Amino acid sequence: ARAAAIVRRRLRALGYRVGTQRVRLPGGGFSRNVIARTDGRAHVLVVAHLDGVRHGPAANDNASGVAALLEVASELRGRRGVLFAVLGAEERGETGARVHLGSARLVAGLGKGRRHVRAAIVLDMVGVGDRLAVRGMAPRPIPLARDLLNRARSLRQRPLYLPDGGSSDHRELTLAGIPAVWLQRRFDPCWHRACDTVERVLPRHLAGAARLTASAARAALDQRANAPR
Repeated sequence: ARAAAIVRRRLRALGYRVGTQRVRLPGGGFSRNVIARTDGRAHVLVVAHLDGVRHGPAANDNASGVAALLEVASELRGRRGVLFAVLGAEERGETGARVHLGSARLVAGLGKGRRHVRAAIVLDMVGVGDRLAVRGMAPRPIPLARDLLNRARSLRQRPLYLPDGGSSDHRELTLAGIPAVWLQRRFDPCWHRACDTVERVLPRHLAGAARLTASAARAALDQRANAPR
């Protein structure tokens, strides 16, 4: 709750319209999503989960993704058609759910508006690791993933593409028909452990993830603006 309040304040200070979605938990109680919008339909989503596991402070998984998202929000303020989602209840080991509940709630809130989304970029574990991975549920990169790979190469980030079965919030977005990818650095030996502490998170990795995401988001927004009507 304290983390969500910090995120809400920072996004409001950047000029976004900010709201909260309640996320019901299987064992009772609820978590929350923080949603920030600019004007117009949402054409680009930038997503990071706010929750962690109880074994540690969750600095890389996933305070790193939230930090990068806030930097992207600063870069893109004033651009129409952007939605930032800082999600609760991603950690299925904690919730006991089969799905990532925060992103499932986000998809439900989008409703038919999800048809207008051209790109969804999930920032999850971007502060530790030697190699940047662009991940998706498709065996080969979708156009959004190819664009991110090319942009990362131009920024000398040595990316690789890794298909996966849906281990982060991109799963629920992809299954809803939204072009979604997950940015992650590989590999963090303190994943879901007590040693996932903030001094291990490298600011240059956060800056790289934010710069890459902002660049791809701008391109998707410009492509939408220039599309034939």
